[in-house]
Amino acid sequence: MLMNLMGLRRQSWGGVQARLKHLPRNPLRGLLADVPELASPTPRDAPVVDTERVTAFRRAIERYVGPEQTVVDVGTGNGLRAMLAARCQPGKLYAVDASRNLDTAQWVACRNGFTDIEFVRADISRFQPSERVDVLLHEQVGDGIFDAGLIPKLLDARDRLLAPGGRVLPNRFDIFFEPVQLREEARVPFIWDQRLPDVDFSCLQILRDTLDPAYFTRLIRPQDVERSLCEAQPAFTLDLETLKAGALPKRLSLERCVERAGRMDGLCLFYRAHFDATLSYDTVPERPRACAPVMLLRTDCREFTRRDPLRVELSLPDLADITTWRWNVA
Repeated sequence: MLMNLMGLRRQSWGGVQARLKHLPRNPLRGLLADVPELASPTPRDAPVVDTERVTAFRRAIERYVGPEQTVVDVGTGNGLRAMLAARCQPGKLYAVDASRNLDTAQWVACRNGFTDIEFVRADISRFQPSERVDVLLHEQVGDGIFDAGLIPKLLDARDRLLAPGGRVLPNRFDIFFEPVQLREEARVPFIWDQRLPDVDFSCLQILRDTLDPAYFTRLIRPQDVERSLCEAQPAFTLDLETLKAGALPKRLSLERCVERAGRMDGLCLFYRAHFDATLSYDTVPERPRACAPVMLLRTDCREFTRRDPLRVELSLPDLADITTWRWNVA
């Protein structure tokens, strides 16, 4: 017979608690024994859905990871790279992550029978294995490419951990700033460019220079891009195996010729990551099956015709902080 707890007198509540303590717990424990404390953030789906990206990692790992090697997966995330590496049976394999993602990655690895991965809860800057590392795996790339610590974290890990002749996978990155036209339904004009029947916001343009710099950036979906106006060309390239700290450009001047007439809504920031001369993947929004969000550096809308010259000036005082960037299109 069920007790009506709401009708119990306050003084009898202690007796109910005492009875509950003696209820059998083993059946419940049995049900939950195989379930971890899933305190992890929502997993990122895009890297797994992008088959070109996964295939590139798998082929690179099969090409460069072998027995007797020591491998470190930097910021393992969902653990996919570490599990792909485990299939190659390296001598030692570390999956390093300071976030709560490590719990989920470890559980998935266990459920898939990968028992030889050593999961380490640490930031890579504080990780020091007893042996030198032959391969550093990573995808230390943020929404603004550099805002997840790509340069400082990987250069530090390279200098401290990597054995002579060791590899960083991927190591070479082409960085693009491409003028794009968005699909009409994806456009969000600056507030001073919007025209409503009853209110004119154009007066707000005078405040442009006082606005939070974040106002001039947007994360967009790949399908939001209708077309690139120019043939994509890297603005600059970096190689994590040879790059020296402080060697990246602080200012860029890009000159292009418009190949596809249209309206420029902003500069699309994306990258191509290389494992070697033949293996790569990219976040080009117009690529079939592209699914990773990309950053849009918003500009005033402007119409271009084919063969029009287009010049972009960029100031990048702190690559890791996109709010310090400034850009101008002429």
